[in-house]
Amino acid sequence: MAVIVLGGWIGTRRHATAVLEQEITVITERIRQVRNGEISAVEGRENESHDGSKDGKIDWQDVAGKMSRMENGGMQDMRVVMRIQRLLLDLSAEELASQLDEITALDIQDDARRQLQGMILGALAEKNPKLALQHCADAIGDENSGMYWQLGHALQKWADTEPASAVAWLDQQIASGKLDSKSLDGKNQALVRLENSLVGALLKTDPAAATARVAALPESQREQFFQQGFFFHVQKEDDGAYAKLVRDTMPAERVGGILANTAGILAMQGNLERVDALITSSHATDDEKKTIVKEVIKNRVSPDDLKPEEIEKFRAWGSRQAPDVVDQATGEAIASSLWRGDDFKTASELALKYNESSPNDEVLVAFLKSDQLRHRAAAEAKPLIDKIKDPAIQAEIRELPQFKD
Repeated sequence: MAVIVLGGWIGTRRHATAVLEQEITVITERIRQVRNGEISAVEGRENESHDGSKDGKIDWQDVAGKMSRMENGGMQDMRVVMRIQRLLLDLSAEELASQLDEITALDIQDDARRQLQGMILGALAEKNPKLALQHCADAIGDENSGMYWQLGHALQKWADTEPASAVAWLDQQIASGKLDSKSLDGKNQALVRLENSLVGALLKTDPAAATARVAALPESQREQFFQQGFFFHVQKEDDGAYAKLVRDTMPAERVGGILANTAGILAMQGNLERVDALITSSHATDDEKKTIVKEVIKNRVSPDDLKPEEIEKFRAWGSRQAPDVVDQATGEAIASSLWRGDDFKTASELALKYNESSPNDEVLVAFLKSDQLRHRAAAEAKPLIDKIKDPAIQAEIRELPQFKD
C-alpha cells in the first residue's frame, strides 16, 4: 500500500532508482514488523518526532513546511515522505478521511496541500475505495486538484469487487454535472481518467459493458481515452478484449495508431513478447503492423540511450513483423533523437552505419527527410547527401527546401 500511495508524489519528482529501491525495502520490512506485532506504528511515530508527529498525532502544518522545502526528490526528501507513510499505515479509513478534512482547513501552500492530500487519499483508496470516492466527490471534476489519479485508482478497486455500485456512482457524478468539460475543446481529463479506471475493471468481467461506456463518449474523448494511459489498466490476459474494444469503438483509420501507441508503451518496458501477442490478438493488418513496428523502433532506437546490440534486437524483431519499414523506421527514429537534444554527430554516424549495411538508401533518406533534421541540423546534414548510393535519389534529396537554401 505504501508503494502505491507514493506514486502521486514520485510522479513529479526526480529520484535515483537505487535509492528508491532501498527506501521501499526499508518500509516493506517496517510493514512486516507491524503486521507481526514486532513493533507498532504508534511506537514508530513516537520515536520519530522529527517527521511531524506529536504524541501520536500528525502535525500537518509542520509536515507541509517540509513538503514545501522539497525541491529535488532526492534521498532526504524520499525519507521524509517514507516517514509520513509510516504514520499513515496505522490509521483507519475513517481516521484518514478525517485527516483529509484537517488538511483542507490548513493555511498552507496549495502545492503542499495537494501533495499531502494525494498521499492520504492514496492510503484511503487502498483501505476503503468507496469511502475515498464518497468523501472526495466534490473535488471529482477539479482537474487542478491533482487527486483524480488516486480517485481513479479507488474507482477501479471498487469496481473490481462491486462493479454495479461503482458504475452507478460514476454515472451519478456525470449526471450531476461535476464532470462537465470546462475547456473549449470539450475534453475533460478527470472524466477520462475515471472512465479509464472503470472500463479497465469492467473489461475483465463484462467486456460488453466496457464497450458501451467507451462508445458513449464523444469521438474526440474516445481517442483521448485510449491515448491517456488506459492500457496501464489492462492485464496481459485481457489484451484480446482490449484490441476488440479499440476496433469496436474507434474508426478503422484510427485503430493502427492506437495499437501502435500501445505497442510503444510495451516496447519502452522491453516487452516485445507482449507486443507480438498484441499483434496476434488484435488480428493486425499489414498496414497496422507497419505502423506498430515504426512506433516500437521510434521508442527504442536512440544514438545515446541504447547499446548497438539492443538496436539490432529491435531491428531484428521489426524484420519479423514488417520488414519493409524497418530501415525507414530506423532513420526516422535516429532523427527523432535530435528533438531530445542528442548530438548530431552521433546521430549521423549511426544513420550512416545502418545505411551502409542496407541494400538501399532508406535509412539515410528517412533521416535526411525528417522534420527534426530540417529544423535542427539541415546545414550540417547537407554533406550526407553524397553518401546516398542511388544518383536519382541523391538528386531528389538535393531539391528539398532545407537543402536548396
